[in-house]
Amino acid sequence: MNQEDINDLLALTALTASTPQEMQFIEELAATSPAIEQELRSLQDVAATLAYAQPSLTVPVNLKQRLLKRIQIEAEVLDIMSKRSTELKWRKHPVQGLVMAVINVDRDQREISALIRAEVDVSYPLHHHAIGEEIFMIEGELIDRGITYKAGDHIYSAAGSMHSPYAIAGCMFFVRTSLDDVFL
Repeated sequence: MNQEDINDLLALTALTASTPQEMQFIEELAATSPAIEQELRSLQDVAATLAYAQPSLTVPVNLKQRLLKRIQIEAEVLDIMSKRSTELKWRKHPVQGLVMAVINVDRDQREISALIRAEVDVSYPLHHHAIGEEIFMIEGELIDRGITYKAGDHIYSAAGSMHSPYAIAGCMFFVRTSLDDVFL
């Protein structure tokens, strides 16, 4: 590292605008060189007085209300997540004959929401549910535990349950389930 680079890092460190690694490097360098130590302390003194060199600004009377309103509007926008059908990315599912479009993954809750499309005569392997699984049928037919489900039907499988649904005529459904489900 040349002297110009060291000077740049000294200035950035004095302004607390360098990375933690760069700050540590400069502090260690200053500990071994009285000239660098003096330059760093001098730059830090200048940086500390910069704020006082400018005249005070007049703050508009309604600034606080405007800022709070803006924060509220932005917070409301963050309260919703949406995905348009044109944004769905269909990909192969680990089970042959299925494709899926992941809608949402909540890593904290260990849940996934997705659309699943099954070809005709596809069996989903027997699996164990870590949490309750919800399926909402959109089209086609799905047989689960001897019952045929069609568009508009809802299936709930409790935590700890096991099943192996079968798409006899092909189908598409929404599913919300655990990332921790296990194939048996």
